Amino acid sequence: MTSTINSAHLKQDIPLITFQDILDAQHIRTNIMCANFETIPAGAHAAYPHRHDFYEMLYITGGEGTHFIDFNAYPIKTGTVYFISPGQVHYWNTSVPLEGEFIGFTKDFLLLAPSDYMVLHEFSFFHSIENTPALGLSAKERELVEPLIQSIAAERQENKFRSDSVLRAYLHIFLVEMQRIYAAPEGTHYVAGTDGAIPTLVRHFKQLMAQQFITERSVQAYADQLGVTIGHLNNTVKAVTGQTPGQLIRQEVVLESKRLFTHTDLTSAEVGYRLSFDDPSYFSRFFKRETAMSTMQFRKSVAKNYRSI
Repeated sequence: MTSTINSAHLKQDIPLITFQDILDAQHIRTNIMCANFETIPAGAHAAYPHRHDFYEMLYITGGEGTHFIDFNAYPIKTGTVYFISPGQVHYWNTSVPLEGEFIGFTKDFLLLAPSDYMVLHEFSFFHSIENTPALGLSAKERELVEPLIQSIAAERQENKFRSDSVLRAYLHIFLVEMQRIYAAPEGTHYVAGTDGAIPTLVRHFKQLMAQQFITERSVQAYADQLGVTIGHLNNTVKAVTGQTPGQLIRQEVVLESKRLFTHTDLTSAEVGYRLSFDDPSYFSRFFKRETAMSTMQFRKSVAKNYRSI
């Protein structure tokens, strides 16, 4: 399926829709939102490539078209939950208007202390290159999920005493139930152990990588920060993900470079500089080694699938 990108949005950077933008459009102040597609601002489900600075979960109950998330096209299906992490690039191409529920929240809302940040890396559907951000629910699973969403929506609207505490608890329950479904042995999704839990070392590595991959690409440096040997880090990460830490780091760099090549008009050298490559020639060689095509070839291939209106 060929998609469209509005050329007006091709800039020196990928458009960022902030949580504050959504709040300003709704004239409210909060760190969590729950609304249906009829009432949320257009920016929450924009039809042009964009990023968010918040976490987003979208439960689809109707509509037709395609949801594009980081170069993967997901046909819109009823009963699907999409998980969008901060920094991911996505957009919608719909032929029938979307129906369903939107839950958006900042990391600060979910976490009570800085050390709780690891909680978000326990979920296989956030901050992951190797796992799909789309989860199709069975009829039985929908019966479990829909009341949770309704509880979040009702509590958010009523805004009673200690509402934030209740909403935080509901959100934790919702995320845990999603992880249990996602990691179920009978499912087709990623399973990291019998209970779906990702080992602590791997979670810590992925958190550091998400924060530092642009400026730090040395596996040894990550091992040093984590207080383990490089061999132990390699073995643990590969056992869980099937890939080495070095491969995951390079994939993050390549993915971000592809985002910039596709959704901005930056030159190859400028993209390289954004990703902390001081030598444009080395960046070009790195990109070709990892993708089996030059930066120019990649842009030409993208042009075949993304046409300007």
